[in-house]
Amino acid sequence: MNRRLFGTLGVMAALVCTAGSCKKDPLSDLVGKPAAIVKQFSLVNVRVGDSTTFTASVVDGTLTPLPETLTFSSSVAAFTVANDGTYTPPEPTSQRAKVKAVSAGTGYAIIQGAGLRDSVQVVISP
Repeated sequence: MNRRLFGTLGVMAALVCTAGSCKKDPLSDLVGKPAAIVKQFSLVNVRVGDSTTFTASVVDGTLTPLPETLTFSSSVAAFTVANDGTYTPPEPTSQRAKVKAVSAGTGYAIIQGAGLRDSVQVVISP
């Protein structure tokens, strides 16, 4: 009798689990929609006359990189920042910025894309 009771309870539990399971992916609303800009560094140090690079990409709510175009600009005249055309990743989900220091100072390299905005602090030493 115990075998039948446990067998019946096991079958009922299996039916309840399959009937009550998720029919829809709970994360599906986050997939494919730009949620944030992820950058390689939050601060870069450069000497006057030198240059450095950093990469950035747009990700969705599940942190999957998206093929979105980014633009880079400088907040001050102490450095220039532009898209590095020599950077060719295997998948076009990131871009690299090249920062060229002109004079000593501190500012931000502003990253914009997919309706989002972020920045990387740039410190230029003599």
